[in-house]
Amino acid sequence: MLDRSEIIRPAWVKWNAHFTARPHLVPKLNRADFGFYLAAAWHEAKAAQMTAPERRADRITVEIDRLKYQSLRVNIEPRRRQLETELAALAG
Repeated sequence: MLDRSEIIRPAWVKWNAHFTARPHLVPKLNRADFGFYLAAAWHEAKAAQMTAPERRADRITVEIDRLKYQSLRVNIEPRRRQLETELAALAG
């Protein structure tokens, strides 16, 4: 089980670092900005608990999902088949 404080703390640190690096910005809490850092911290916490094959399967799933955003000029089917084969080998 993931500890919520262990997820919020790194998100808060990254959000503060964003404004520390840009002193001309006024640190105003924007839910969308903080939500981005919170999602990133959540993903990192989940990845830290995964084994190496589980992390690879997660990355393959993300890459398969991103293929649909390729240009229509790019033939994604060979890459999709390759990734699905690798994912099936990891699951089996």
